[in-house]
Amino acid sequence: MSSRSGLRVLQATPGYAPAYELGGPIQSLEGLTHHLANLGVDVRVLTTDSGGDKRLDVADGWQQWRGIPVRYVRRWFRPDVAPGYFPLALIEALRADVLHVTGIFSVPSIQAMLAALAARRPVVLSTRGALEPGALSYGPVRRKRSWLSAVRPLLRQATVFHATSEKEAQSIRASLGASSEVRVVPNGVDLPADAEPIEASGDPVVGFLGRIHPVKALGQLIDAAAILQERGLRFALRIAGPMPDPRYRAELEAQIQKLGLGRVALLSGELRGAEKRAFYEGCRVFVLPSSTENFGNVVPEALGYRIPVVASRFTPWAELEDVGCGRWVGNSPRELADAIEPYLRDLDLARRAGELGRALVQRRYTWDAAARSMIEVYNESIALHRRAPPD
Repeated sequence: MSSRSGLRVLQATPGYAPAYELGGPIQSLEGLTHHLANLGVDVRVLTTDSGGDKRLDVADGWQQWRGIPVRYVRRWFRPDVAPGYFPLALIEALRADVLHVTGIFSVPSIQAMLAALAARRPVVLSTRGALEPGALSYGPVRRKRSWLSAVRPLLRQATVFHATSEKEAQSIRASLGASSEVRVVPNGVDLPADAEPIEASGDPVVGFLGRIHPVKALGQLIDAAAILQERGLRFALRIAGPMPDPRYRAELEAQIQKLGLGRVALLSGELRGAEKRAFYEGCRVFVLPSSTENFGNVVPEALGYRIPVVASRFTPWAELEDVGCGRWVGNSPRELADAIEPYLRDLDLARRAGELGRALVQRRYTWDAAARSMIEVYNESIALHRRAPPD
């Protein structure tokens, strides 16, 4: 691997590809890592073999994952407790110029922070939406509060915090101090070179792609589809993504049947490669109704395919309305239905919005742009660390 930038970066993360079932941060970290390497950064990944409920079938020791050196430390307890992680993190920290740590509610992330302090190396810490109010109020709330109270002094030792949106930056400052050094670098996408304008074939498709989880508010989207059907619109609803909780899937399927959407709505599993591309190419409008998102990788992905997007106000995508490539609305069923309807009725409107969205991604959300910005953040963190007074 060439090192034109001269930078040596350790990506320290509790999970990494191919553990895609863990959600969007896995894919975004993989994309960033590859494009950093393309720009000459000597980048390595230290992670665990956690794959959610299961462990990844990976070998011991350093190996190549799609051209990137990765070491998967064996976890002992779910979700990602790996006692062997710290000594390896310390060894790698001593050879690195900067550690990029992902996550805060995980043992490996804290071990990596401690290793960076022991090695006296700067840290760029990506919280990946964990400090968003919606995320803090979901799941084991008391446990999250206790954990955050315990590790907050350590987290504040990060040289720079990485946020993917200004909304996330505000949440970081609210939780860890107004004086925190936060830099905003959006996630990137691989822009499909030959994406065609929206086709008018069959019933238009309303699409969602992402982790099938209650925080995505998919019940609201299904209720919105029922409203659209009552208004006499012909369309199909396609919801795709990994479904780690079979009970939640059963709830959504029961809701679909109860509302008489059995012939309209389809739930399918995770899509990758050609299937994912076909999904986007088949959409008339993409919807992200989430109750909380720090970024939402699927938004620029859909825009890159010239698909207008309707996103909830709990996502950081006010830009959709500013640019004219979608809507940014509340996630009540009626608000979602009102935002979706014009694109179903007017193909030309959808095509114009899609073109504006594609142009936006070209300007701001390519992986090359994200990786170049992150290199600037790494260099800045090194400079800040050198200027910091000794302990």
